[in-house]
Amino acid sequence: MSKKILLADDSVTIQKVVELTFMDEGVTVVAVGNGSDAIARLAEVDPDVVIADVHMPGANGYEVSRRVKDLHPNLPVLLLVGTFEPFSKEEFAASGADASMKKPFDSQELLREVTQMLERSPARAAVEAADEPLMEDAAWQLDETEAEPVPTTPMPVTPPAPAPEPPPQAALLPTAPAAAAATAETAAAGNGTLSDADVDRIARRVVELIGDRVIREVSWEVIPDLAEVVIKDRLRELESQVE
Repeated sequence: MSKKILLADDSVTIQKVVELTFMDEGVTVVAVGNGSDAIARLAEVDPDVVIADVHMPGANGYEVSRRVKDLHPNLPVLLLVGTFEPFSKEEFAASGADASMKKPFDSQELLREVTQMLERSPARAAVEAADEPLMEDAAWQLDETEAEPVPTTPMPVTPPAPAPEPPPQAALLPTAPAAAAATAETAAAGNGTLSDADVDRIARRVVELIGDRVIREVSWEVIPDLAEVVIKDRLRELESQVE
């Protein structure tokens, strides 16, 4: 259930700041511009917290707090007072207000103060206590429902199908590096060195074994690096010639 704050302050800026502070907190802020309107709308709004400025048109914050406490003794009241405005501790105590805060205030400070007020409020605790028997009844009904046996029909068990026999393994072909190495050893068996024709023949054999797609992938990784090396070498040559 959404909480409600009744805010009485003649400053539009303060009204907006309070509204923005509680915008994402599930709290509705009802703002009025003077204390008399706050008292008049108290029953209509039925707030969980009242925030009132000490100095404002109509009834001041002390008067608002006294009226709120006369009607709803457990309803929390927070009084706001400007930094350079007079503040009477005696009137504050007589009003029954729960806390006070100076303006301008930090939004997180206001949020913490109001949250603590809601947690300490006896009215809030009474509402939560009233909800507990309903939850216990629901849990008892759930236990009773779970205690009733539910008839079940056994499901037929299907025996697992026999695993298919594995197909005969085909003869493994030599990998591209192994085939290339074998070709190189054969070519070098005669005199122990590889000629240009041997190297060309080995390269062609490697291409045939690993395919065009792999060659393209390797080229995209190798060629840019080679190009960078060639360009750097060429630049160094040009620099040496200039020097």
